[in-house]
Formats: sequence, C-alpha cells, structure tokens
Amino acid sequence: MLGGPGAVKDADDNVKKLAKDMKAEAEKALGETYSEFEAVKFTTQVVAGTNYKIKVKVGDGKFVHIKVYVPLPCKNAPNELLESEKGKTLEDAL
Repeated sequence: MLGGPGAVKDADDNVKKLAKDMKAEAEKALGETYSEFEAVKFTTQVVAGTNYKIKVKVGDGKFVHIKVYVPLPCKNAPNELLESEKGKTLEDAL
C-alpha cells in the first residue's frame, strides 16, 4: 500500500540502536523507567523521511510500542519520538 506501513520485520541492528536512542524520551513520555529496552519487531512507513513503529521488550514479558520519525538526511534534523504506548504484549499488532 503506497504510503502505508510495510510488513512487520524482526528488528535489525539499526532499529535496535534507534530504539535505544529513544529510551529516555520514551521513559519520560510513559512515566516509567525500564532496565531493559530492546527492539524486537518493527514496521516502516515512508513519508518525508521514515516513520518506524517499534515493538520494544521492557522486561518481565512486557512490551511498549514507540513510533519514531527519522527525517531525510538533507533536513539535518534530529529523530523524533511521535508516539509511545505501554501495556503491550508480544502478540499485539504494531
């Protein structure tokens, strides 16, 4: 689907780093602190840059979903946390 999210994929090293870089912002937005913060699955959506929806394992069988906007390199702008949702499971759709 043009402009829609892509297929769910296993998190690669790039996505794992992207999630870790957003950990502090996600913790602030969710009002919680996590000892574990490991991306496990993700989807992408191409916009004027790329939106990443990432399923993150936060320990004790719990997960959060974060949505991160990565602007085009020519914009010279930082990545941005757009959304964060807690109370997710491994089985919850992204």
